[in-house]
Amino acid sequence: MSLAEPTNYQRIPAAQALALIAAEPAATVFDVRDTASYQRGHLPGAAHLAEDRLAGWFRRLAKEQPVIIYCYHGNASQTFAQMFVDFRFRRVFSVDGGYEALVAVLAAA
Repeated sequence: MSLAEPTNYQRIPAAQALALIAAEPAATVFDVRDTASYQRGHLPGAAHLAEDRLAGWFRRLAKEQPVIIYCYHGNASQTFAQMFVDFRFRRVFSVDGGYEALVAVLAAA
């Protein structure tokens, strides 16, 4: 019995995250900021994710499905990304610069 090589999440810039979202309609996008910030604004199609809801998502999503996670500035999203990797998700991305960077790229487009 051999163990599969561990998969790591990837840190990607906001522009790459938006390109990945556009290219992969099956990608799941998570906003891990607090509820009030999420309600004030989030990427279209992004689901709000808190730790107490992780288990449900782990069961629901396919392990090979792309998972893109953003937070305020790109720090907390790395913690959540590692959790997905720990549950054997293979394509996990944390957005460097977080929501502010995503908004800036969208505004420049």
